[in-house]
Amino acid sequence: MEEKPGLPSRTTSHHIREIFMTESHSPTPSNLAEFIEQELDAIVNLFAERVRPLAPRPLTMSELRDHVPPFLREVVQTLRAPRTTEDALPAKSPSASAHGRQRLRLGYDIGTVVREYGILRDTIYLRLRDTNFAPSLFELRIVSDSLSGAVADSVTEYSNLQEVTAITDRQRLIALFAQSPGFLCFLRGPDQIFELANPAYFQLVGHRDLLGKKLREALPELAGQGFFELVESVYTSGVPFVGRGMKVFLQREPGAPLTEAFVDLVYQPIRGAEGTVEGILAQGHDVTESKQVEARRQAIESALRASELRYRSLFESIDDGFCVVEMIENEKGEWYDYHFLETNAAFEGHTGLKNALGKNVSELVPDLDQSWFDLYGSVARTGATKRFENHAPAMNRWFEVYASRTGDRALKHVAIVFKDITERKVATLERDALHAREVAARLEAETAGRLRDEFLATVSHELRTPLNSMLGWVQMLRGGKLSAEKHDRALETIERNARSQAQLIDDLLDVSRILAGKLRLDVEVVDLDAVVEAALDTVRPAALAKGIRLQSTLASSGTVMGDPHRLQQVVWNLLSNAVKFTPKDGRVQVLVCRHASAVEIVVTDTGQGIRPEFQAHAFERFRQADGATTRTHGGLGLGLSIVRQLVEMHGGTVAVFSEGEGLGSTFTVTLPISVAKHREGPSRPSLRESTLTAGFECPPAIVGLDILIVDDENDTRDMLRTLLESCGARVRDASSVPEALARFAERAPSVLLSDIGMPREDGYSLIAKVRKLSAAEGGNVAAIALTAFARTEDRTRALLAGFSSHVPKPVEPMELLAVIASFASRIAKT
Repeated sequence: MEEKPGLPSRTTSHHIREIFMTESHSPTPSNLAEFIEQELDAIVNLFAERVRPLAPRPLTMSELRDHVPPFLREVVQTLRAPRTTEDALPAKSPSASAHGRQRLRLGYDIGTVVREYGILRDTIYLRLRDTNFAPSLFELRIVSDSLSGAVADSVTEYSNLQEVTAITDRQRLIALFAQSPGFLCFLRGPDQIFELANPAYFQLVGHRDLLGKKLREALPELAGQGFFELVESVYTSGVPFVGRGMKVFLQREPGAPLTEAFVDLVYQPIRGAEGTVEGILAQGHDVTESKQVEARRQAIESALRASELRYRSLFESIDDGFCVVEMIENEKGEWYDYHFLETNAAFEGHTGLKNALGKNVSELVPDLDQSWFDLYGSVARTGATKRFENHAPAMNRWFEVYASRTGDRALKHVAIVFKDITERKVATLERDALHAREVAARLEAETAGRLRDEFLATVSHELRTPLNSMLGWVQMLRGGKLSAEKHDRALETIERNARSQAQLIDDLLDVSRILAGKLRLDVEVVDLDAVVEAALDTVRPAALAKGIRLQSTLASSGTVMGDPHRLQQVVWNLLSNAVKFTPKDGRVQVLVCRHASAVEIVVTDTGQGIRPEFQAHAFERFRQADGATTRTHGGLGLGLSIVRQLVEMHGGTVAVFSEGEGLGSTFTVTLPISVAKHREGPSRPSLRESTLTAGFECPPAIVGLDILIVDDENDTRDMLRTLLESCGARVRDASSVPEALARFAERAPSVLLSDIGMPREDGYSLIAKVRKLSAAEGGNVAAIALTAFARTEDRTRALLAGFSSHVPKPVEPMELLAVIASFASRIAKT
């Protein structure tokens, strides 16, 4: 059978009777007082566990134990005190009273407080049973009487404190009620009897005797004004009522006539515990004064409008715009806005502002510039009239304005007569701007034309000059009358000039890629010392030929993130320029040094220097200090432009300094230091290694390879056939797409080497038709595009069209053989 908390079970009651009938044989404890002291913790803990389910919310053990230990000690003191049976209990238990107060704070109801003492009694009896201790009947009576007295003390304290709390809460509510800034009153019951009213309400109704009276009796003057009916409707329906600016006639003083008042009013129904309406809370504010101020303002404005009607028609007939504004200033006396008080019919046409009357200009033109506020503010403050023209960028208009103060200075009113002169002003400004643009365009066109002519003449010269030498030597070679020494010199000259032309073309392509934003960098960790050393090796032969001393100090001990090939190109261009413009027996110095988080490459020469006025243009495209046909040095004027673009792509800067002509030049490249650690890896060939390769060796993989050459140029086909056949390849050729397809029909080649630009059908058409062939017919042939179309987009298009590789002209024989050999290796594996 489940034992209910707070009630002793049958077994417990039976055992208690046994305790009463049995004498204790235990030597200790000797009495009930000692027993309670020994079992105090066990009794308290068992009590706490048993009352835990009764708690209104989860409580700690300390909160559950509460004042039980002190109470049990009081019981022990009572047991030990010498007294008769008629004087068994103390007058009052402090612990029980404290227990009642604590339980009230924790939210217990009074019934649960009583049940807790029953549980405490049962807990003591259970411990007596479990320990087989039998107290005397007198001791049990003392314990029982102590518990009964504790219940009375605890309940009494609980009830008293509850009543005090209720009174305190009511007093606090009444105090708050009285302090409300608005008027408040509470009407109870269907007869609306005044139960409460705050001072503001008494002031509103004239400090008459209200409390305890019915509404109709206390305020009889409200009859016929609809307020009695409103209150009854709210009480009956339970729906609140809200009124704004309600007019009411009240007797403010006894015997005085009724006076008009205006109130903002709320009637709020108050419901009881059962949900029925018990009364009405009336609250609100007396807004009579603000209503009177508003009425006076409206009257003044009405009078002002009436007086203005006499002259309004005059301003309505004016073609110019007219308005009256009230200037607005901040606490510092700074003008920051103005309010439109009056506008005429022409106002909107001149300003484009609609419905401006009664609005601030900041609402209509939020970005109006400060000059308008300052101009009109000055008129309002000083009274001095102003006539001016001014621009309003936020309105995109120009105005001609006449402004004067109107009325008293304190009003800050300004009358403004104006007209829109935007068309006239714009025409004038456009005429001036057009003239300036024409002058600038003419100068720019003249400069561009001169630069274009100079550049085209330079390109023609730089391309034709090596061609002249090459054609001359070729004709002498064909005559067969050159000695062996002259024969080698001819070949060397032809090769050198061909490489010179290739370098010019590379520069033009680099500029084209830069302009198109398609130049890409292969970024890695770069040791600048190695880059500068490679560039020095490239220009050293030219420097030795002119007797120029090359001096270098490489002690950067820093690395940068960049493209080593492009950085070598930067240094090579600067060194080439220095050698080119330095006379014989001169000196070119290179310094690499580290400064904080950057590395500087400084190239200094003792050459002809740069005029001060040209130094600002030294890095511009197609600009040369000497662009005449009589110039001493060659070149296209692209090198320094490419240097600047490449350096900036690496996040660096380049600068030049020269004290003037004949005093040498200093170029400084500054690059940010890389935070990455340098790792050794395969390096790309330097410019010198890639351009000065002497001779070549045939890769073994080419021997016996079946190669088809397609090119419309006979010379190109002959050169490629000779090159490939000298390496043991079987070579066939074709001059057009149909002829190439016929060769495929005869026998599928292992490698296809095709030009792109050909008459009628180009290389893209050829590869598209080849890729449609079956594998047996050669549809999977390794195809190489060998073409003069060398831009990045040309390479991308060739690969997307179906070519396996793209090799730009002019090509190094060894490079072409290596590409073909790589495909031969793949063919052999498959």
